[in-house]
Amino acid sequence: MKDLDSKKPAKYADSSISDKAFKNMIIWFAIYCGLFCIGVIFFVGADQNYLLQ
Repeated sequence: MKDLDSKKPAKYADSSISDKAFKNMIIWFAIYCGLFCIGVIFFVGADQNYLLQ
């Protein structure tokens, strides 16, 4: 019975690398979203200019 009580939850590895990867993921996702929005705005504007002619 003591063996069951003395079991501790599994410890995870040092999270400094995963924290850096998480920050990089956020940065790249923001860059991707920004470029996507700029592309959508550009193509919608180009489509509207084409329709006005």
